[in-house]
Amino acid sequence: MYFTQEQRFTRKIAELFVAFNLEKDYSKDDILELYCNMIYYGNGYYGLREASLGYFKKEPKDLTLKEASLLAGIPNAPSVYAPTKNIELAHKRQSIVLAQMVKYHYISEEQKQEIEKTYQE
Repeated sequence: MYFTQEQRFTRKIAELFVAFNLEKDYSKDDILELYCNMIYYGNGYYGLREASLGYFKKEPKDLTLKEASLLAGIPNAPSVYAPTKNIELAHKRQSIVLAQMVKYHYISEEQKQEIEKTYQE
């Protein structure tokens, strides 16, 4: 958000100070929201809203669990996991997201299996 991709020691030190200031001024939820609203989701989409509208033609609040879990996996490697690039890889990454959601009790194993069953349809 504040720096170029230049790999320099001075930049790393500056990032450290920015990180401390962010954590001082914002909650972890606020920082996550800022992050999700600016990261790249592939296909020229930056931020969750733009990706939601671009991929699914709907606002983020209207996404289904299937759609939201697919979007959640994209930022790890947008050029690989964007559903328009390779839907099979996007689904594999989505399965990892869903498995973590099961592990941390956000969804049930049945919900995960129901979504994964739709990959073949």
